[in-house]
Amino acid sequence: MSQTAILIRFRHTQGDVGPFSFPASATVHGLKERLLAEWPAEGPLSSERPNAAADLKLILGGKFLDVNTVLADLRAAMGDPQADTVVTIHIVVRPQTAAKATVKSEEASKQACCSIC
Repeated sequence: MSQTAILIRFRHTQGDVGPFSFPASATVHGLKERLLAEWPAEGPLSSERPNAAADLKLILGGKFLDVNTVLADLRAAMGDPQADTVVTIHIVVRPQTAAKATVKSEEASKQACCSIC
């Protein structure tokens, strides 16, 4: 493993995914794509499977990570990990019911604004 590779484990409330090795040049978007591809089909995490990489939010050091951020820029936030150190990044999956909520709010806005109408 080269010195520029970073081992990352993804932690969810239902369990962990990984660790996986990523080059320091990888973007957060690349991490999300890999996480989506490696998401377990069985076990407690299977019920939380996101539909797309955009449904995943990654958290490091209490801050949401921007999709365009490169891992090399996050080394200090990771504690400048050595080659054999596994870094934990927390994940939050956007609930799939969010789309239904926006449809309901659109329907409510189309209704009359007063109780008489």
